Amino acid sequence: MDDFERARALLSALIAAYSARIGQAPNRETSQALRAERAPLLDERDKLTADDRDRVAEILRDMPGRLETVRAGSSHA
Repeated sequence: MDDFERARALLSALIAAYSARIGQAPNRETSQALRAERAPLLDERDKLTADDRDRVAEILRDMPGRLETVRAGSSHA
């Protein structure tokens, strides 16, 4: 898997983690806040291209920590 594919997979995993949290949200306000945090990730995943090398590198560097944070039950890192 090349860096671009890994970055897309990482974004997808982060989106899935937010989706899981949305499904378990205790109230509408929390659900809406999580959806707002997830929205730019959906957009970025759809628009990311293999030519976006700098952004791909940033995703691979920064998003694993954010993924861990979201999976642990916290919001944006």
